[in-house]
Amino acid sequence: MSSHVEVAIVGAGISGLSAAWELHNLGIESLLVLEANSRVGGRTLNHPLVSGGYVEQGGTWAGPTQTALLNLAQEMGVYIKKGKLEGQTLYGFRQKWTMLDASPTSESDIAQKDFAQAMTTFEALCRTVPLETPWQAPNANILDSMTMGAWIEQNTTTDEARAWFEGCVRQILSGDPNKVSLLWMLHFVHTAGFNDLLETAEDFSFVGGTQQICLNIVERLGERVLLNACVTEISGYDHSLVQLICESGVVYAQQVIVAMMPKTVARIQFHPPLPPIHRQLITQWETMSWIKFHAIYEKPWWQGQIISGHFLSIDSKIEVIDISPEDATRGVIVGLLAPDYATLPESKRQELCLAFLGETFGQAAQQPLEWVEFDWNNQPWTSGCISALPPGLLTSAGSALNSPVGRIHWAGTERSSIWANYIEGAIRAGQNAARDVAGKLRSVSTT
Repeated sequence: MSSHVEVAIVGAGISGLSAAWELHNLGIESLLVLEANSRVGGRTLNHPLVSGGYVEQGGTWAGPTQTALLNLAQEMGVYIKKGKLEGQTLYGFRQKWTMLDASPTSESDIAQKDFAQAMTTFEALCRTVPLETPWQAPNANILDSMTMGAWIEQNTTTDEARAWFEGCVRQILSGDPNKVSLLWMLHFVHTAGFNDLLETAEDFSFVGGTQQICLNIVERLGERVLLNACVTEISGYDHSLVQLICESGVVYAQQVIVAMMPKTVARIQFHPPLPPIHRQLITQWETMSWIKFHAIYEKPWWQGQIISGHFLSIDSKIEVIDISPEDATRGVIVGLLAPDYATLPESKRQELCLAFLGETFGQAAQQPLEWVEFDWNNQPWTSGCISALPPGLLTSAGSALNSPVGRIHWAGTERSSIWANYIEGAIRAGQNAARDVAGKLRSVSTT
């Protein structure tokens, strides 16, 4: 196969497909999306259940400020529904479950006050980090040299508050706060909005799952999306025509959008080689991912018997959430296991998880009708789910995040200045790249 198009897009996740659809809306029809996998959707994925229906193995929820996602879903005919069940998270530490209060009263215990003060300090620090250029934040080098864990250690005085704060970070990032840059974490939280991230990010989900948005885009794009078309080489990006070599043949394009997690971009050979700052960014990029599991029951019999359907154990590094449908036609609990568990056999992980469900939801929770487990770390073209940069990388190579290289433009949620690491960020990054490319094509056509 040999194809000539105006725009080639590498990656048919929701960012790449959003870029393709935005180009279509801008009147650019000569495009081709090249996807290495045998499916589309990237880090959105529906898994069919034996008992009927599906569970979502990847990105699932949305909040009211995630307008690009909500608008795209509406455009694609995908309806929203209620997300997580209401109720605060219970944090488990040293065999004690606590419901945290962000605004404790004078009667609250010392640990609650300590936690609230640390959260207030962190929120204020978030606002000092520029959304577009976090590496230019005041004291950026100092912030980027420190880990999130070190900051928590310095800004809490009680073991409980320290553990709760670390639990919140693990809940958001799926990883160890002692391995994550403080500057990266500040920027990540700021892109979402502190309160939105903590309170409304999981208000909605989608009928048919978030992957349905991708499937509906592909239905409209038709043959302009190629599966099993792994791009192995990109050359000539510094000339008038870029050559992409993939399993399906050769594609020639005037402009290219690479919509991949930065870490996986390193698998593509570039000729000439990418500039040093871009090579540093993609080779030192780090990702984290919890192992996700679902337990399915005939009914959510626990509702009304427990005070919350959301438990996060800091001791065990397990989080479980009741996501049963509103009509209670079945019981569904989703869980997240820390990456530490990846070395255990799947049967042992299931045994530990079921024991935890028995402790939190009741003994009957140890007998689900169906059990499904998924680990994004084992997926070759994602290699993790959430990006979490190590200290030093954002200040030394962050400026390469959204800098085009010749005719190559970049997309992907990690490159967004709004809701980075979320589906919303992926869509925005794809749309922004598409607009940049459209501008380049128009400038050429008018000269």
